[in-house]
Amino acid sequence: MNIILILIDTMRYDYIGANGNDWIETPNLDRLAAQSWCFDRAFSASFPTIPYRTDVMTGKYGNPFHVWKPLPFDTRSLPSALGEAGYATQLIHDTPHLVNGGHAFDYPFHTWTFIRGAEVDRAWMDDEAQWPSNWCKDPLFDALGEDADLTKHNLTYARTNRGRENLDDWNCAGLFNTAAKFLNDNKRRDNFFLWIDCFDPHEPWDVPPEFMLKYDKTPGYDGRLDPRAFQGSRSNPNLPDEAKARLKASYAAKVTWMDHCFGRFLEAFDASGLAKNTAILVAGDHGTNVGERGKFGKGAPVHEQEIHIPLFIKTPEGDTGRSSAIFQPQDFYATITNLASASMPDGLDSHDILAAARENSAGNRELALAGTARGWSDRNGYFTVFDQNGYLEWRPKPEDCLLTPYGTLDNTAADHPDHVKSLHTAGLAELERRNADPILIDWLKNGAEGNVPENCALFDGWPGPEGFRTYFARAYDGP
Repeated sequence: MNIILILIDTMRYDYIGANGNDWIETPNLDRLAAQSWCFDRAFSASFPTIPYRTDVMTGKYGNPFHVWKPLPFDTRSLPSALGEAGYATQLIHDTPHLVNGGHAFDYPFHTWTFIRGAEVDRAWMDDEAQWPSNWCKDPLFDALGEDADLTKHNLTYARTNRGRENLDDWNCAGLFNTAAKFLNDNKRRDNFFLWIDCFDPHEPWDVPPEFMLKYDKTPGYDGRLDPRAFQGSRSNPNLPDEAKARLKASYAAKVTWMDHCFGRFLEAFDASGLAKNTAILVAGDHGTNVGERGKFGKGAPVHEQEIHIPLFIKTPEGDTGRSSAIFQPQDFYATITNLASASMPDGLDSHDILAAARENSAGNRELALAGTARGWSDRNGYFTVFDQNGYLEWRPKPEDCLLTPYGTLDNTAADHPDHVKSLHTAGLAELERRNADPILIDWLKNGAEGNVPENCALFDGWPGPEGFRTYFARAYDGP
C-alpha cells in the first residue's frame, strides 16, 4: 500500500465545510472528507510548526513539549521506519523551516523537493525589492504606521516572489502541482510514502485577488492587500473594525486558495488509478486566532482556535465515518506503520487512530495535552488540557484555571468547580505519565512558586549545534 501524508500549516478545524463551516469554500477538502474517516477530536500537542513535526517524526512527546530545534540525526523517524520496511520515501514541501537553518527534516527521506516562495524563505537578493502586483498601501491599515513590518520581513518575502504574476507562480500552486507530477511518475508503485508539507494558510495571508474578493465585497475594493497587515502588528488595538474584517477575510481567502490548489492534486490522484492501493491522511498542524480575544495569529496559552485540527483518513477499502476518539500527532506513527505493516519502536506513546474509528471505540486517550516549551518561566501559559467537551487552561491553582466549552469563548469554570478540579488533577497526572521531569512535576504540585527550577528539563530536548538559532530569528539579517 502507498501512503500519502499531507500536513497543512495553520489550518483550523472549524474553517472546513465538512466540519460544519457554512461560509468558507473548501470543496476539495469536503470531497476528500466524504470519502474518509473524519476525526472530530484531533489536537496538536507540541506547538507550533517544528515542535509539531518533531512529534510526528518521532512519535514522542517533549517533557512537557518539544522545543524548536533541529531533528536529531540518530532518531528512528517515521520515514526511517517505513524505509526499513521497503518503502520509498519522498518529501515535497514549501514549508521553509523544515530545511532552512539546519533543521534537517529532509534527512530521513530518500528524496526531497523544496518549493520556494513561502514566508521566511530567502531565495533572492536584488538592489530594490519590488512589490508583487497584488500589494498596495491601504488606508485601513494606516494605524500601523508608514513602515510597519516593511523594512526586512516583507521585503525578503517580496524578493523571493519577484515576478509573481500567474496563479501557478504562487508557492501553494507549485507545491500541489509538483505533488501531482509525483503521482504521475509513480502510479505503478505500491510502496511509496509521500509526505506533502503545505505552508498555506500560514501567514502572510497573501492571496490572489480573485480569492480575496470571495470574502471581502466592500464596494470599490479590488482584492489587493497591504503588506503592513501581514505580521504581528495585526493585533494592534487601534485598527478599525473594517481592517479587522479584512484580516478575517484574508485568512478565509487563503484557506480557499489552498483548497483550490489541493484540488489539482486530488484530480491527479483520481486520474492516476492510485486510489485502489493508496491511503491519504490529511491533517492540520495547528490553527490560529482570527479575531478571537482580540488576537490575530497564534500564541500562549493555547486555545481551541490554535490546537483543534482537522484530520481525515482515506483508505483503499473505502470505509468512511466520523470518530470522536482523541488524537494527538504522536499517533501518526502507529497509524501509518500499521497501514504499512511496518514495525514501530518500543516505548512510544502512539496509538492507531484508524483502528479506533473502525472499531467505533473511544480510543486510547481520555485527554489531550498541548502547549509550547516557551513561556513557562514568565507564566505565559503552562499547558492546556482537552477532553471530549472542552478545555482547561491549566494553572497551578485550580481556582485560577479557565474552562471553555468547544465552539465558545466562555469561561465556565465558576459553574463547574468539580469538573475543573477533576481536569486539573487529570492533566497533571497525564503530564507526569508522559515522562515530564519529576523536578518539574514536584514544582507544579507545590504551587509553582518562584522561577522554574534551574535543574529542571522543561522539554525532551537535545543540544542544538553550537551557534544554532531558529531560522526565523536570523532570517532578516541579510540584505
